[in-house]
Amino acid sequence: MNRIAMTRGDKFLLAGLLLIALLSVAVLYGRLSFFPAKTESVQAVITAQGKLVRKIELVEGVKSSFVIRGLGGPSTVETDGARIRMLEAPCSGQICVKEGWIGHPGQTIVCIPGEILIRIEGTAAVDAVTR
Repeated sequence: MNRIAMTRGDKFLLAGLLLIALLSVAVLYGRLSFFPAKTESVQAVITAQGKLVRKIELVEGVKSSFVIRGLGGPSTVETDGARIRMLEAPCSGQICVKEGWIGHPGQTIVCIPGEILIRIEGTAAVDAVTR
């Protein structure tokens, strides 16, 4: 079997590439451990018939439930940590209830018959950076 021998220059090049790779991993690891992701505050804004009913700070470890009076009757809203959902609604389709939990900025739950809107506000986490 023919083997091509590595020259001294090839060995230096390989060692240099390995050193660059190890340094890159070390810098990335250090950067992530010294600068962890910031946790931003997230709020749920609840409106009924176009009027602000309640603003809730969604905080881990805090659970609550309350009733919102909508056009069709009372609806029950539940929070659990940094998420919120429509637990019960008087509408026939129950689409707002089937929506389930939301907790990321920009997500909404809408109950059209009851004219209730739950909107999550806050700053979204960066998922990618492009140039």
